[in-house]
Amino acid sequence: MIVQPVISENNGQEGFWIAFLCALILLIGLWLLPYNSVEHEHASLASYQIEVDSLTPEPLAMIAELRLAHEEIYYAYETNQTWLSVVELEESWIAPFVKDKSWTYQGEHQWSLIAAGVYQSIPAKGGARYLLNNQQGFADIWVDLEQTATLYPLLDDSTGELPLLTEVQLSDAGWVQVVSAESEATHHH
Repeated sequence: MIVQPVISENNGQEGFWIAFLCALILLIGLWLLPYNSVEHEHASLASYQIEVDSLTPEPLAMIAELRLAHEEIYYAYETNQTWLSVVELEESWIAPFVKDKSWTYQGEHQWSLIAAGVYQSIPAKGGARYLLNNQQGFADIWVDLEQTATLYPLLDDSTGELPLLTEVQLSDAGWVQVVSAESEATHHH
């Protein structure tokens, strides 16, 4: 094997120039960084809203189940053009409507359909009450942590017409809407 040394024509100056160019690129990037960042507007919450991150683990578990249930409920609505009853949700094993160990642990909530696509819970063992509003096509979850909100009466669906509930009606009744940063960005409340 033959080893032949290669001698630089400019006595090692290319290393200096490469280091200089790297430092120059980093300085230009550092100088331009503030112009390349996006300013995020942090919308303040309305008086009837609560950030999901500020909730304790117990309500978070129920909210996670309600978000998953919304997907099933809304898919069934799009397919059949009717909202599933609480009995149908329980028979389909959709949490939190099914009476299993999780249901017992979370307070044995009694669910009722109170409006078109709106389900309300009343816990048998105390704790927060929940309301899942599916009317807009996304999981609009409301909570009553102190049990002070007005409960809606059970739905008399003998007429076949289901009423609609608005944010104003729910907030006036004392319910608190659960929001997250992503829902604030996509659903302008």
